[in-house]
Amino acid sequence: MLLWAVLAAAEEAAPAPLPEVPPAAAPAPTTASEEVVVEARRDAPVVSEHTLDRERVLLTPGTFEDAVRLVQSLPGVALTPEYSPTAGDLAVRGSDPYETRYLLDGIELPYLYHFNGYSSVLPARLLDELQLYPSTFGAAYGNATGAIVDTKSTWTRPDRPRASANLNFVMAGAEVAAPSGDDWTIRASARRSFLDLVTKDDPQYTAFPVFSDWYARLEYAPSTEVRWAITGFGGADAYTRYAGEPTLLDPWEQSVNPSLRYEKAYNIGQITHRHLVGSARLDGAVAVTGYGLSSQLPAAHDKQDLLRVQLREDALLFARPWLQVAMGVEGRFESLALDVQTDRAWSEVARESPLLERGVSSVATVNRLIAGAYAEGRFTAGRFRIVPGVRVDGDTLSEAVTVDPRLNARWQIGQDEQVRLAVGQYSQFPQAAWLAPDIGTPTLSPSVSRQAALGFDYAIASRWEVALDLWGKISENLVEIDPGAAPRGGIEGTAYGLEVESRYRIRNVFFSSLALTLGHSERDGHVYDYDQPWALNVIGSWSIAPTWNVGLRYRGSEGLPYTPIVDGTYQADDDSYAPVYGETNSVRLPPFQKIDVHIQKDFRFTTWSFALYAELWFVPPGSNVMYVAWNYDYDDVGDVKGPVFIPLLGARGEWGLEPR
Repeated sequence: MLLWAVLAAAEEAAPAPLPEVPPAAAPAPTTASEEVVVEARRDAPVVSEHTLDRERVLLTPGTFEDAVRLVQSLPGVALTPEYSPTAGDLAVRGSDPYETRYLLDGIELPYLYHFNGYSSVLPARLLDELQLYPSTFGAAYGNATGAIVDTKSTWTRPDRPRASANLNFVMAGAEVAAPSGDDWTIRASARRSFLDLVTKDDPQYTAFPVFSDWYARLEYAPSTEVRWAITGFGGADAYTRYAGEPTLLDPWEQSVNPSLRYEKAYNIGQITHRHLVGSARLDGAVAVTGYGLSSQLPAAHDKQDLLRVQLREDALLFARPWLQVAMGVEGRFESLALDVQTDRAWSEVARESPLLERGVSSVATVNRLIAGAYAEGRFTAGRFRIVPGVRVDGDTLSEAVTVDPRLNARWQIGQDEQVRLAVGQYSQFPQAAWLAPDIGTPTLSPSVSRQAALGFDYAIASRWEVALDLWGKISENLVEIDPGAAPRGGIEGTAYGLEVESRYRIRNVFFSSLALTLGHSERDGHVYDYDQPWALNVIGSWSIAPTWNVGLRYRGSEGLPYTPIVDGTYQADDDSYAPVYGETNSVRLPPFQKIDVHIQKDFRFTTWSFALYAELWFVPPGSNVMYVAWNYDYDDVGDVKGPVFIPLLGARGEWGLEPR
């Protein structure tokens, strides 16, 4: 009601049409074939932001035309071993993946990547924009101390039915979009991996990983001022593997090595809207999410079912040429049903089920309501832009209320130089399972992170961009889960780093980027799980002819730390061995490197096109260690390695294009 009242007042006060983006100085004129994109000049209200567009997504090697996979090449994002269970983890600026929120049109997603990070759960061609806020984000986002990945669905209305299909060595998919009448648009997409259909003799998996996702959307836009959409989308992942590492077991040990069936899936129904009223804009969404997670052993299981109802409304008022006012409310109700049954601790399945690793059993339902509100002013004075804001959130389960002030500022020194500064406080409530009776720690408090970032952007000859970012975090009440133990709160942590990024692009001809991240992250007196002293990403893509493109990507980083197991103790009651852990995160995996090569040939016809592409993924020997594993009594350890070479071929067709 408050936001509608603001809009009503805005309509009476200023009935002029609403600009989508405040006007900015125009760059020097260029020809269409030499269009230069200066990304640092986006007039965003926050100073720590990375935005990906269609060209970078579709032509970057190693991403499979996947916008969210490309996020892993951005500054500040930890590089995780390719093909490993952690390959889909998104750890940004020293944070843990669970401290980051993933949003589609304002609604939170349960997870972002399919198994092993082969693909995200969102088809790139249905997205209009993807933004990564690595830290110091604005007051519009709450309940996160890590980063925000904010994706927006496309609203571009096709003038005729369009369709595309994509087939490669990993998955197949298809998308359609079609207008209906003057005001309606229909979109749909479906994808599925198929390696499970052709891989039968894998030494690790008794049922090879399979993933799928779907998307359907009905849009109604009777005018440029009003639009509505009803969207349904979902994703699923499943595999069956041996609980113990087969390569480290003798024939008898392998004969009694049980199988673990792991499944996760979600489905979301969502209604979104946008209304432009005078000098104000209102965006909103309401959604219902069902998310299921299951780890099944012959004599144990962990089943979790989450029902979530979310509501979000945001208002942006263009009050004066020098002032914008943003405000909004957000709420969600969650009901988590837990069913965990086991008669022993299963350290072999710690990745899939920390509860089975601990050997705890429980049947419980945990309910919670989280609500938040924010307001911020966006002031412009000459070359300065200042954005103060505050956010308030409350949680019924932890019985806590947080108040987080934030400030972003920008100084445009000249046409090609600017300085950025941001400080703020960020809070996050503990996960529902961590607060559950019997298996959790009900006394956990919200985590609090105080963050700062200082950046400098410089454009050379209006073509080559260089960005420097210094950032730091001081956090308290963080949660850490030691192997085999309940969640432990009250953890203090620090993280800091330097990011250097260079970008050059001529639209539709060439783009390149270099991102170097130097950082350190520690918690509770030891380096953190995602501490990475250095990471380097280099990308180049060149359309050497109108129908040919070649690209190269290099990624390298220090290996992630892990806690070694130094011994095993025999448990006579259940005839098993319990691990004895050494010093926390005292050992690292080998340094990681990966080279991706991409070549693509396009064929364009009157109203359709066809593309053939090939990629080579190369992880040098020594860099292909995914993780380490121990045998059943923990007296032998070995490296579990991924493939060195993976050649990939693919084809994509599009129909319903503008006639040539």
